[in-house]
Amino acid sequence: MKTIKYIYVTLSCILFFFTSCNNNEFLEEEPKTLYTLTNAFEKSSQVEAQLTMCYYDSYTIHNFYFGNSIGNTKSSGTDAMDKTSWRVGGSGNSNFSNWSSTSGDVETVWNKFYQIISYANLTFLGTESESIVWDDEDYKTRLKAEASFFRGMSYLRLSELFGGVPLVIEFNEELKFDYVRSTREESYRQAINDLEYAFVNLPDYPLEDGRVAKGAAGHMLAEAYLAMGVETSDNSNYSKAITYANATVALHPLMTDRFGVRANPSDASTNRGVATYLPDGNVYGDLFYSGNYDFSVGNTEAVWTIQTPTYQQEDETGGQFTWEPFLVGPALRDLNWKPEFAEEDAANGPWKAISPEYSGGAIFPAYLGGFGISIDIGTKYANYEVWTDLDDLRYKEDVTVRVLFDCTDPNHSMYGQKVPMSMIDQAGFSKYAPLFAKIIPLDEWSYKSSDAMHYGANHDIYGIRSAETYLLLAEAYLRNSQPELSVDAINVVRGRAGCALLSNIDIDDILDERLRELLFEEGRWFTLLRMEPEMWKQRLYDHAMYISEFNVYTLDIKFDLWPIPEKVIQLNQDAEFPQNIGWE
Repeated sequence: MKTIKYIYVTLSCILFFFTSCNNNEFLEEEPKTLYTLTNAFEKSSQVEAQLTMCYYDSYTIHNFYFGNSIGNTKSSGTDAMDKTSWRVGGSGNSNFSNWSSTSGDVETVWNKFYQIISYANLTFLGTESESIVWDDEDYKTRLKAEASFFRGMSYLRLSELFGGVPLVIEFNEELKFDYVRSTREESYRQAINDLEYAFVNLPDYPLEDGRVAKGAAGHMLAEAYLAMGVETSDNSNYSKAITYANATVALHPLMTDRFGVRANPSDASTNRGVATYLPDGNVYGDLFYSGNYDFSVGNTEAVWTIQTPTYQQEDETGGQFTWEPFLVGPALRDLNWKPEFAEEDAANGPWKAISPEYSGGAIFPAYLGGFGISIDIGTKYANYEVWTDLDDLRYKEDVTVRVLFDCTDPNHSMYGQKVPMSMIDQAGFSKYAPLFAKIIPLDEWSYKSSDAMHYGANHDIYGIRSAETYLLLAEAYLRNSQPELSVDAINVVRGRAGCALLSNIDIDDILDERLRELLFEEGRWFTLLRMEPEMWKQRLYDHAMYISEFNVYTLDIKFDLWPIPEKVIQLNQDAEFPQNIGWE
């Protein structure tokens, strides 16, 4: 049962230089009572409503859903994934000559994190209201700790992407035009202060599914101290990162055996005609089935699970919904045979005709990824080249990934056989991509009974999995000149995946392991931009889609950070607000 309710609650207009209120109906109604900061909070539920918005906005950051530039942007343009050229006119996100300080995606990311900060500050303000009688001081402290987590997380992300940013640590009732950028070190310090308060005051484990607890704060602190160490060249930060990462993995060990809804051989139930029990499944695949995401069901690896909200417009049945398969899934139905493989009386492409054997009664069958439109897909490196171990559970054909697809046209001689890429016309080939079961279901079981198009799936989202914490730990040990312990940490992740264990590693090995373990989960820009520019720029030159594969961009990468949105600079008219180098 879902315990975090995502409801928009408006107490007052959130005034920062990126937001405004425009509610003419409210003005015309001439309300009898006007909320102000002095009378808005009269009961604890009003305080928790502000905290709820922190959770909701965190969902919009982590999820790929239609029209959400944040989920699409957090990795697009990196060595992990990008927007395909057929969708963006040949100029994907990593064609940096098309980026600017007026890019809408950049502005949206800035705004969203500051919106979370505003809601966190309102939560702090509510806990200080003299009008509220708190029956439970521990509850009040927990609300403050959760708000501290979200403000700390937001400042960490803003600092990683933009460098030093304005530190807004209280809610402003009036417009301000004189914000001043802090240094990046100061911004990281604010994030650390908030996260340390959260770590001390949050419970060890989530008291309700979907809420953050101590492990989430510890994970973010490990990343923040890594970032601080790189920024200041002070290695003492790496020891602190190690301490907090170890605290998190002690609370949240990896799942190493099959578990959950599709792992019980005694379960004879079905969904959409598909058996629930999956005999060929593995523990990595089990992590991503609906019903397995929460700590409360025994998933110790779930440090922070972000629950999928219910959208009224989803369909008449209600329930959970996520757009990820729709956006990331390939559009195989649009691909054609090379002329020499086309056959008379057959369709023009291997998947333009679909027999009932494959359709399951759906318009676009799960076997082909459903109704994918391939706006965002993995790079060639992330989809194919990084997978070097044949025993890797995370890349098992028809279990956790599907790389090649049977021809579904019964009138073609290749019907029922896997079609090699060499037989497909390369025109529009960017619509082709593997299906990764963590985000695009490989069978009908994960879809709703009403979903004939197969564009949405029923699952929550991991905000943090402890597999990532282990990879932060490996990095912290490596940077702290403890290579043996670094190897031990990365091998915990590789061992669970059934891979050969490593004997020595460097930072590129860690980044490669992050791709294998966390593709479509991590914000790759957050990871790369907190590191040394010479390191991440080389990875983009080597592996980014529109550089290494299509040779669109050949100039030097002239920036070290994302651009400050131009509107922010223009509206901040009473104080200097310098642009980041490379975007002036």
